[in-house]
Amino acid sequence: DKAIKYYLKSIVTNSLYKIAKINLAILYNEIGKLDEAKKTYKEIIKIDKLNFGIYFKLSNISFDYFSEDIIKFIKDSIEKDDLSLYNKASGYFIIAKAERIKKKFKQEFNTLNQAHECYYKSNIKTHSQSLLYWLDIIPKKFDKINFINKSSNELCNKINPIFIIGLPRSGSTLIEGIISSGDLKIENGGETAVINSEIIKENRNKIFDDQNEFSVDLNNLSNNILERYMNLNLLKKDKKYYFTDKSLENFFHVNTILKIFPNAKFINCERDLIDSIFSIYGNFFEKMSWTHSLENILKYIDQYLMTINHFKKKYPEKIYSIQLKDLTENSLDISKKLFHFCKLDWNKSSLEFYKRKDLISKTASNIQIRQEIYKYDSDKFKIYKEFLKDYKNTYSWLKKIL
Repeated sequence: DKAIKYYLKSIVTNSLYKIAKINLAILYNEIGKLDEAKKTYKEIIKIDKLNFGIYFKLSNISFDYFSEDIIKFIKDSIEKDDLSLYNKASGYFIIAKAERIKKKFKQEFNTLNQAHECYYKSNIKTHSQSLLYWLDIIPKKFDKINFINKSSNELCNKINPIFIIGLPRSGSTLIEGIISSGDLKIENGGETAVINSEIIKENRNKIFDDQNEFSVDLNNLSNNILERYMNLNLLKKDKKYYFTDKSLENFFHVNTILKIFPNAKFINCERDLIDSIFSIYGNFFEKMSWTHSLENILKYIDQYLMTINHFKKKYPEKIYSIQLKDLTENSLDISKKLFHFCKLDWNKSSLEFYKRKDLISKTASNIQIRQEIYKYDSDKFKIYKEFLKDYKNTYSWLKKIL
């Protein structure tokens, strides 16, 4: 409420009212006030007609606004040379969604290619460096870390973090909503990126050199990570130091996390891999460089499968895998097993997370968690299989499912 009042005041008094209005709309979106978000996004569009990033955010809430005339306007505007690559990418994502609604799947796929290409080109240097890290560096080094100077902070032994890991669009936001809505109402961290960012900050030169193995000062790293979680207000004694961290990439850091937090648990979110591939490709993940080409998505998934299988064998008692399909079709039993694994008390309120007014989400699943759990659609992405035929022999797991 304080943030909303601040932005409303800024809109009235600040010459940069458009920025305040955008921030207000995004805030409404994240806290689930979707009608207010839609209204505010439309107000922004009136004063900034070529801001297709805002159009895209509106399209994620509702596509009713996007008439044939609006879609034509977006298509025509994209041809203009003075439109930023980011706005072109956003526009292409909207057009792709319009093609999908018309069941023109080939046109949708071609438009998605244009969207991803534009976005990647919008900041090639940053995206290329990120891609190098996620596809070539961390997969080679995640299990080659030598730990020195054990953590001296006793608090680490009292903390009970629950790390939700896996691929995007595999039910992670849903699972976090369920876990944080039980009896204890544990703290919901969301996508903190704390672990990965602190590892990089402390060891950047070692990570990016040519050596596979490198040493990490565990005491320094644990202290810095603890400070970050404290600053996020996640470490609360009355919650028995339970909290969730939904940074999906933490499957690379299972070993490091357990060195710091011996009580840590990992929920590995799984989904049909064909569905995962095209759900990822059909979404606009600005912070995930590897999501902007099918080739890179497949490579990342391959790294994920190898890494998670490695750690499931190494720490079988620490990692609990949940299939999204199973969760949607048998939510009662699966949620009870989930709470049992986390050593938390289950309550039926955990499955009524969508009723919570204090539930905040900044993810692509923000709209879905405002609704009851609905049955998994196993046929939704079958039509897209043909777009993977050129990659059929690239990975053994892909060959099996095509």
